[in-house]
Amino acid sequence: MKIDESKCRGCDLCFEVCIGGPVFKGPRLDLTGEFVCVECGHCYAVCPEGAITLEGFEAVETPELERRPSVEGAAMMSLLKGRRSGRLFTPEPVSRKHLEELLEAASCAPSAHNARVVEACVYQGEVTVGRIGEGARNHYRRLLKVFNLPGFPMLWRLMGYDPGDLEELKATFAGLLRPVKRDEILNYGSTTLLAFTAPKRNVLAAGDAWIAAQNVVIQAEAMGVSTFYNGFIIMAAAQSGSLRKVMGIPSGRKVVAVLTLGYPAKRFRREAPRRAMHATWL
Repeated sequence: MKIDESKCRGCDLCFEVCIGGPVFKGPRLDLTGEFVCVECGHCYAVCPEGAITLEGFEAVETPELERRPSVEGAAMMSLLKGRRSGRLFTPEPVSRKHLEELLEAASCAPSAHNARVVEACVYQGEVTVGRIGEGARNHYRRLLKVFNLPGFPMLWRLMGYDPGDLEELKATFAGLLRPVKRDEILNYGSTTLLAFTAPKRNVLAAGDAWIAAQNVVIQAEAMGVSTFYNGFIIMAAAQSGSLRKVMGIPSGRKVVAVLTLGYPAKRFRREAPRRAMHATWL
């Protein structure tokens, strides 16, 4: 970052918001390398005079924020309570414009140490999404074969797992492969997927990916795009190298979250009741 001394009035707000970075009282910069700038942008965002520019963003001008957010708390709570995981889609694919807006929302998510290591993969079209779906189903076909081996229930118990969980998984995977009520219950006819990946060995990056995905979910709700977290593809991609190959995921990265997206064919009329989250007050 750079400070334009002709604009700076010495309020030191940039120093106050710079946590462990190179900005000190004055304000002055310590560029010896002992203090590392994580490029969080706090100094730029807080400066009342617009005296700070960020390297790589010199040509970018952002508007000053309103003193109060345009979305009031009650309106945001209403959106959160009314959001549903939608699985009834129109045949229309999600537009490029809407997808770019959703990726912009993902880019606004916080990132540990501002590392920005999360990446998105956009999959569109019946053929592309169909190949991913078939790859996931193949994974669950193989799992079912293993689950149905004569000695596997005993091995399952020896590993400390509940036998009831095994039967539930077998029924769930069988239902995925042979759906009764619909032709297809993996993507429900959607031809748009959005996956978020993170480096395998970066512990905090997985959390960053989930936060980015949830930013997309909330923005999509505000835009009229329906989403649901596709747990079947998430789990299959975590275990199946062949599916990750179909998805084009490099060997050093892992799939953290996958969203199925589409335009809703029906609207939900009211919010569904939820149990309050248990909280411990200390």
